[in-house]
Amino acid sequence: MNAHDTLVLFADLQPEIVARSRTTAPDALAASAGILAEVGAILGLPLLFSVVPEGSKPPVLIPQLAGYARADRVFPRMTATPWLDPAIVAAIEETGRRTIVVAGFATEVVTLHAARGAVAAGYRAIVPVDANGGMSAATEAAALRRIEQAGGETSAVVSVATELAPDFAAAPGAAVFAALQKLRLA
Repeated sequence: MNAHDTLVLFADLQPEIVARSRTTAPDALAASAGILAEVGAILGLPLLFSVVPEGSKPPVLIPQLAGYARADRVFPRMTATPWLDPAIVAAIEETGRRTIVVAGFATEVVTLHAARGAVAAGYRAIVPVDANGGMSAATEAAALRRIEQAGGETSAVVSVATELAPDFAAAPGAAVFAALQKLRLA
């Protein structure tokens, strides 16, 4: 994995939605996603945010992501997959990057379709399981198998970060290492 060829897609990581996670505790999911965003910012990765409406309220990101979300990088959608939204597809294509790290809830819906859609479009898709949450262990496991069968990869935030910045003695690896120290690995 190369930091100059990687972007991060955060999908549906909104407080009321993340609260439904049954596989990754909501606070752990939010913390891992926040560390992934921090690492992405340190490395200069494009950070894109796909959100869905929650009732009649406008979408709001979890606090751990809010500080990383520029208005022009937040994309509301009404579909199960970001790949049906022309604005986010254009934003992905505009980066020129070919590796997409997907973080979101629910693994069985948006993460599955985002990762499989990325692979179908010729991208490398990586799903750090600790920055994703599912509706149940059984259904999430099925979704992760489908992602891998399609050619996507599963990983962890710490693995993604250390592959992107493996030298902890020099910048930017030292800053990435410091960010990772905030993760509670279970």
